[in-house]
Formats: sequence, C-alpha cells, structure tokens
Amino acid sequence: MHIQFLGGASGVGATCQLVEAGGRRLLVDAGVRVDGADRLPDLAALAGVSLDAILITHAHADHIGALPLVADRYPATPIYASPATIRLMEVMLGDAVRVMARRAADELELPLYDDALVAETLRRLRPLRAGLQQLPELPGVAIHAQRAGHIAGAVSIGLEAADGRLVISGDVSATPQRTILGAAVPAPRRPDLLVLESTYGARLHPNRAVEERKLAEAVAAVIARGGHCLIPAFALGRAQEVILILRAAQRDGVIPPFPIAVDGLVRAVCAAYAAIPDALTPALARHVRNGGKPFFSSSIQPVESPQQRERVLAGPPCAIISSSGMLTGGPAVWYAERLAGQPQAAIFFSGYLDEEAPGRRLLDLADAAPELRRMTFGERTLPVACEVGRYSLSAHADGDELSALVRALEPRAVALVHGDPEARAALAAKLRGMAEVLVPRDGQDLVIASAARGGRRVIAPPVPTLAARAPVGAGVPIHAGGLEQLWSALRDGSGVQAFSVRELARAWDGPDVTLDAEEQLQALLEAGSAYFVALPHAPGLWRLPAPTEVRRMQAAGPQRSGPRVDSAVIQALIDRHLGDAPDLYQRGVDPESGAVTLRYFFPTVAATRDASAIAQIAEATGAPVTVWPQPHQGQLATVALELLPAGLTPERAPALYLAEARVELRCTGSSEPQAIAAAEAAFVARTGWGLSIRAPGLVSPKATRDEEATFEPTAGTPRSEVNFALSTARSWFGTETSCYKASADQGAGVVTLRFHFPEVAREHYREQLAELADFIGWGVRIWPQPHQEALMRAARDGLPPGLQPIGTPAIQSAAREVVLRVQGEARGDEREAAAR
Repeated sequence: MHIQFLGGASGVGATCQLVEAGGRRLLVDAGVRVDGADRLPDLAALAGVSLDAILITHAHADHIGALPLVADRYPATPIYASPATIRLMEVMLGDAVRVMARRAADELELPLYDDALVAETLRRLRPLRAGLQQLPELPGVAIHAQRAGHIAGAVSIGLEAADGRLVISGDVSATPQRTILGAAVPAPRRPDLLVLESTYGARLHPNRAVEERKLAEAVAAVIARGGHCLIPAFALGRAQEVILILRAAQRDGVIPPFPIAVDGLVRAVCAAYAAIPDALTPALARHVRNGGKPFFSSSIQPVESPQQRERVLAGPPCAIISSSGMLTGGPAVWYAERLAGQPQAAIFFSGYLDEEAPGRRLLDLADAAPELRRMTFGERTLPVACEVGRYSLSAHADGDELSALVRALEPRAVALVHGDPEARAALAAKLRGMAEVLVPRDGQDLVIASAARGGRRVIAPPVPTLAARAPVGAGVPIHAGGLEQLWSALRDGSGVQAFSVRELARAWDGPDVTLDAEEQLQALLEAGSAYFVALPHAPGLWRLPAPTEVRRMQAAGPQRSGPRVDSAVIQALIDRHLGDAPDLYQRGVDPESGAVTLRYFFPTVAATRDASAIAQIAEATGAPVTVWPQPHQGQLATVALELLPAGLTPERAPALYLAEARVELRCTGSSEPQAIAAAEAAFVARTGWGLSIRAPGLVSPKATRDEEATFEPTAGTPRSEVNFALSTARSWFGTETSCYKASADQGAGVVTLRFHFPEVAREHYREQLAELADFIGWGVRIWPQPHQEALMRAARDGLPPGLQPIGTPAIQSAAREVVLRVQGEARGDEREAAAR
C-alpha cells in the first residue's frame, strides 16, 4: 500500500491524494487553491495511471475544485461521496463555473472547466454510505466512511486491504455545531498510517458557546448604534452556523430582534440544506422534515438582486451574512467597500483567514492607528473607520483535539498535512511519543511495507531527531552568526522540524555540552532570528523554517525578540478569567507584543469589578492588559432610556458629553424628584457615567453644582470666549502640574481639568484654581478619576530597590488601592514607605 500527495500536504489548498491499496488505485479528493496563481494539484502525476475509483471527503472547493478536470481525464471512473456531499457539490461546482466566467470577462482568466463538464461530473456521482462497505470497483479493499464533523456530509475515509490499513481524516472537527454533530472516531482502529489534517495544530480554540454569545451581542451592539454589520462567511457551513446563532440569540432574548440579510452563494447552500436532513443534527433534521425553514423567516431574507443589495444598505440597520468568508470575492466585497468608511458600521470575521487574503489585511487594521487604517478594494484605497473584529467559530479541530483523536485511533504512524509549517511543527511536537510522525511534502510518496519482525512500517523520512554526528560548531562557542550555520546543517527544507535548546546545543557542541553553552544558545534564539522560530504551543521547542520563509523574514527586517505571540492562547486565557463578563464585547491581542486591549460597555465599572481577573491575565501572559477607556456609546444611550422614570418621554436621542463623562436626556412630561435622583444614581452605578435628566420646569437633583467639585467665578464676572478660556487654563496648568487635558462644557459654563492625581491637585492648587475661575469667568472643575497609567507608573517607580514588579498593576477603584505583585526582598519599613 502506498499514498502519494499530489497537493494539500505542504499547506492548505488543492488537496489530492493518490492511493494504491490491495492492487487497486483510487484518488481521494481533487481540490484547488482558493487564491494564488498555482491553483491546481499536480495532475501531471496521473499521466499513464489508471484509476479504479475517486472518493470525496467533503464539498469545499479545496477538496473538489479540480474534480471536473480529473473526471474528464477518467470518463469511466466512478466518483463516490456521501449523499449530502453530492447535493452540496451541485451547488458548489455550479457556482465555481459562474465565478470563473466572471473572472474570464473581468480579468481575462481562462476558466478551468464549463457547465457541460460539471454536469458530466455530477452525473457520475455515486453515494458513499456511512460505515463499513465494499465498492464493486475495489474488490479486496474494505472502505470505512465515518462522520468527520467540519461541514454537512464530511467524512473521514478508512481503507483496509491485505497490504495495509490507512485512514485519511479529511477536514475534521470534534466540536458539535448548530447544524451538524462533531466527528466520530475514524475506522479502522490502529491503522498503519493516519493522514491527519493540521490546519489549527498550533491553536487552542476558545470556548465556542462564549464566542457565539459574544458574536451575537457584538452584532446587536452595532445595530443599536445605528450601523450595518457585515459578517463575511464561507457559504458552506459557516454562514449557516452564523444565521442560527443570531436567530437563537434573538429567540432566547439574549439580543433584540433585528433584520438579517443573506446574500451570495449562502442563499443556495441554505436551500440545499433542506434536502439533506440526514446530515444535520437531530433537532434541525426534525425541523426540516416538518417543513421548517431554519435559515429564513420574516426577519431573515435572501438578497437576490443588485437593486435589493442597494436597498439593504439604504434601509434600517441590519446584519448582513454574505460570501466569501475571506473577502476574496462575492457580494461581501461589495458590502465591505461601502461599509468600511462608516464609524457606526462593523465587519466581523468568524473563520479561517489566509495570510494573504483581503480579510486578513482588513483584520490586521483593527487596532491600527486611525491614520494607518486604509484598505484597498479593487482599484480604490479607502479609509477604514468601521469596527473590525474576529470571533472563533472554527470548523477545524485544534491541536488538543487532534492529539485526542490520535490517542483514540492509536495509529503506527501519522502523516501531518493540510497546515502551514508552524501548525504542522506544533502538532508534531504534541504527538511525540504517541506514534511515528511524518511531515510529507507535495509530490512525496509514503509506502506501507512489511516489517522484518512482522507487522508493517511506513517508509518515509520522519520528523528528524538528531542522531550522533560531528559537532557543527567544531569547538567554537555558539555565536549569532552560527545560527545560520546550525540551521543549514540540520534543515531538511520542510519547514516543520522542531528541536529543543538542548538538542540544538548538542548538535553544535557535541554530547558533552555545558549548561552555560545551552543558556548562551537560548539567549541567542530569544534575541530573534530568521533561522529558528519558537513554537508557542510547545514551549522550549524551536522550528527550522523553510528557506523561502527565511528569505521572507529577512526581507521584513529584524525579528522581534523572544517567542512569537500566540493570540489563540491569550484569547483562551481571557476566556478562562473573563468568559462570563456580560459587558466585554471585544478583546484585541497585539500580534507583536501580546498586549491585550479589553473593550467593555462601561470600562470604569468593569475595570474595578474585574481588577483581580485582569491582573491574573497580565501575570499569566507577561504582557500589559489595558481596559479601553471609552464606553460603548450605544449601550450608554440604551441604559439611559431604560432607567428613564415613568411620566417622562425623551424628545430626542440621548446626548453624550464625552469630555464630561455625562449623558443628557431632554424630555417632556413630569416625574418625582426622588425618581429622577434614583435613575441618575442607578445610571452612575451601572455605567460609571453621570446622567442629567432635563424637562421644562424640572430641576434634576444633579443639576446643581457640587461646591467641592467646582470652583465658581465671583458673581458678575463676565464669561470669556471658550478658546481663550481653554488656552488660559492650559497655560496656567501645564504638563509640569500633571494636568494632561482641558475641556469645556459651554452649556454648563464649566472648564474641566484632568490631572494625573486629582485629589493631590485639588489640595495643592486650590488657590490657583479659584483664581483661574475668576479670571476666565467659567466654573473650573477637576475630573475626579485618576489617570490609570500614571497610577501604575507611580506604583512601579515607588518600589524599594530590592523589589521588582511582576505583570501589570491592578487598580481597585472601589478600595482606592493599586495592587502590585512583586518579587525580591525589602525591609518592612521600606515597604511601608513605598505604600505611603
């Protein structure tokens, strides 16, 4: 038995595997690379090769996109796929023809095939049933087809013959989804070789239920502030999940009702799901069999024309679910181009993004400075003002789930495919000791042969270990220039080899390497090098990138010191400590530093409530954790309206005064002063902001000024022009006084000064503040909240010499404390002096 990888081994895309088993030849999958010039697998390797059957794992383009070309070359060869995959292939291949026709017209790109060839391919499809079966074209070969999760109809394929046992996982997902069940363990057990996908071998997925809720709430928040929310989604699988997530959240009262528009290929796939209830979850299957339409309703409508598309954006705020998921094409690109410049709008991704995809480039702008947020759509480069985010709803198993599958299946050897070099190397490190690990390249053969002592073995170069060899360093201590020499001596070109520091040190110095030499090598590696890349999910292991990766990293400039940040691990830590925070609507992780930015609806309240959890995240990640200081404006308005006392009706939308951290509601009607006071107090408690309720003849209890908070001008003093007032205030209280901002509320006639430490400033500058009020004719108020960064800096700077801070200080506003974790030693009196 042997298997040759014609595509999809060295990366994601163009999956195609030629297998010889029991004296018969079959092809498993024939996909394309979704983006890039080299779209096809190596079909030239099929020249002169007969095929007895073609088996398909699932209906995604990277597994079926080249099938019509193969079918044309083998007109008598039957094609087997699960019944659900057959139905979905009709939709996917038909759309592929339409897309290629458009590209032919717009970009003069030659189509790979036409409608007639697709029709002939579909005519030859035959059902592959679940479980063990014998196909007439493959006598002597038992076929096992098991549910693979991932998308509807996806299967793993097992082959059992006299010359070996082989399992091909296909794309696999262990986690149950809203539309389908998770994967079953493939068969047969204890195969000689398991060909295993590794798309997310270097990832740890966050909790799916938490991610689903966050996505739903984030979409609802965009709608509440008056924006349209685009969710680019893979038409097959992901889009249906997103529709059901939003629909369930609305049904359960988690989010309010709002319209949902469904566009692109998503429409046809949703319709096809009604024909494949056997591939769906039992509950969804019952719904479909009873005539239900799970993906459409009065509030979930398909978009069927360009004119309707225009009406969607001209109409009320709504969610838009459209292909393609990576913004490589489809109506999603049209929507993104028009929504990108709207501050109230949002674009949320929910699936895999190729490093070169437009969606990835847009996502990378999420936390960029405003002047850098520019994106090219076609021939137009536009500013990006909308919110951009990502929620993990992956349909691929992560590294831990793939490891669990290997433990359950107990293969003799595992070949890792369908992943980038880092993913395959990280998964290879996890699988050490479970089985022989292979990392085949496109074009490579693996042979299952009889072993000398009985049984079978796979003949192929495994992930190398360092056998005894002459020391690379030849007696010279390791140095920066030696890293290239060490890489050149050890690399096999695959980009997936991974070694520990000790193994690398022994390769350089020989078996008697000293601890000092290991530490010196460790320091060189952590200083950053294009020749060795840390594996985030396998601490202590360093990957040898392929030559093309090395050249790309060298062209990009000096490498960042230390191990590369793994955003998925940090996101999982955030989930662990803050997964139940109902008002945490967005988390950002800087891909370079690992710095975390948390965006809450009401950050002042949340920072105090979650101070301990935030400190634990900072300690666990070793990176700063910042709470975004601006509240969610839509939620401020929502809470203000919720708390409005009976008898009052708002005249207009709530007005937000950012400089004063205050919301104002102008109303008609009347209410008791006590009810207004209670509403305003409740608003402060929930949001950390002030609320002023105004109505004719109504005096808000908070409308009068706090004499302690505001320095009033002498009665009769004329009020100066606002720009003069602000410039005077800034000149009187410059940065040397720790005043970092001055703002004016013209309606209230108050200038607000923000100091790093407001209580200190009030006592120290009391006379000057009163003089300023008389000079400019404005009330002068000190903002009551201290500057968080200045507080943390003061805490760190005040430590005795023998103590060093660990992680980021935690600010506990309610207790008026800054909590700082430290290491080292200091006398008791030194600690007390620092605290004072």
